[in-house]
Amino acid sequence: MSASLLDDYHAWSPGSKIELVNGQLIVGDSLVHSRRLLSQILRGWGVEAIAALASERLWWEALSRTFGAPMLTNLDGFDASTLQQWAEVIDYQPENPPHHGDWRFSYSQLRQALRMAMFGLGMRYEKLGQSLGGGFVHRLGQHGFMPDVLFFRGEPRNRLYEYYLEGAADVVVEFLQLGCEEYTYTVKKPIYQAAGVPELWIVDVAQCHMELWRLVDGTYQRQTIDAAGQYVVSSVPGLTFLPDKIWLAKDDWDYPLEETWFEVAADAPRLTRLPRMGEGVDWSKALLKFPVALDPVTIAFDDYIYWCPEAKFEFLNGRPDIGGREGIKGLAGMLMMTFGLAEVVKLAHPRDWVAALLAQRRVASDPNHKADVWKLARDTATFLRDHYSIDRIVVAGDLVAPEPLNLWSELVLVVWGLPEVEPPRSESGRTQYTSPEAIARHLSDYPRIRLVDAGKGLTSTETALLNAGYVEL
Repeated sequence: MSASLLDDYHAWSPGSKIELVNGQLIVGDSLVHSRRLLSQILRGWGVEAIAALASERLWWEALSRTFGAPMLTNLDGFDASTLQQWAEVIDYQPENPPHHGDWRFSYSQLRQALRMAMFGLGMRYEKLGQSLGGGFVHRLGQHGFMPDVLFFRGEPRNRLYEYYLEGAADVVVEFLQLGCEEYTYTVKKPIYQAAGVPELWIVDVAQCHMELWRLVDGTYQRQTIDAAGQYVVSSVPGLTFLPDKIWLAKDDWDYPLEETWFEVAADAPRLTRLPRMGEGVDWSKALLKFPVALDPVTIAFDDYIYWCPEAKFEFLNGRPDIGGREGIKGLAGMLMMTFGLAEVVKLAHPRDWVAALLAQRRVASDPNHKADVWKLARDTATFLRDHYSIDRIVVAGDLVAPEPLNLWSELVLVVWGLPEVEPPRSESGRTQYTSPEAIARHLSDYPRIRLVDAGKGLTSTETALLNAGYVEL
């Protein structure tokens, strides 16, 4: 399976994005591609890993709705052999959603060149604005896009956070992916228009063509360059774009100077460096379960910005790797919300789902299956008390919950009296990670140890976790 999965996975490209649109996770400019990625995660990480992200009852209900599995009114009293026999006789070929996009090396070349040219407008010309790209998230209400290039000038139109830009950017550049053009025109363009993005440039590298759209009275109107090949950028005072020069230089797109493609008026107003407004991420989201259901569930932007990893489609150890284990967990959970479990079960044969759910039951029936993690919890508490002046430590979350531990489980320790530690630097200048949180992470890779610092005040999520149950250490 691994070789076949790797062949399928090769279709992802540097142009593949992971975006939040209308409450759904859209991967690679297509909802079909979202389904394809979930299928690949399931094949690479295993059905058990996906099954662990939702309750057992929901999975049986999904199998019943989609495949006609026997209804289970009592989860403690069903006959496992009957379910196995039912699943074995199902004649079903799991879905393998296609990939219909095409991204070529020349697209990456031009995209990088345009990014660098617009980046230079902010650096060399004393801040006409700032430019970002490469998967940086553009928040427009509850939507989260990853434009190929963003150019922005700050308030009142937009505000920069550590992990996203909020509000309409001054210029957005989107590159068309062959086979997915409709997504850009019928989905993204209307949202950009409604959000008030004043300049939207759509680049078709295959046709050596660029469309310049300007917002006029709330509606995009197609613009043309003048007789001199110039286009005055309405949202950036003093900036003129020379789009025809891009195609004249298509054999030499490596790191062009910004003055090759842009002209800046001598009296163009300069900006000071734009301040960041903070991180803009609620880190306690890690403690929440994904609110999946049989039918699709809307994804909120706050959940997306926490769980969405960097869009680097890598393949390690025979399976997809996008942001490591945490990234895959986030993608799988949001994709399950996007489609609903009644659709997710179509990505594997019923016998595989039944086998995974029964395996979870066998683990849960072992009274000692959490013993090693309890020992790790006690050892970690002892270590923290020996090295720091800790007032109180309790265990919460997965370890004290009735559900069995799984691939995604974490050891959550809520700590009172956790000291503020400034990480020292070695002679080489590299940070030596000696803070309590960093040390706890090094004590265990699986399960991950997550420290919640109660001394800084608990979020509503962290308070709810404690209210659900905890054990003093």
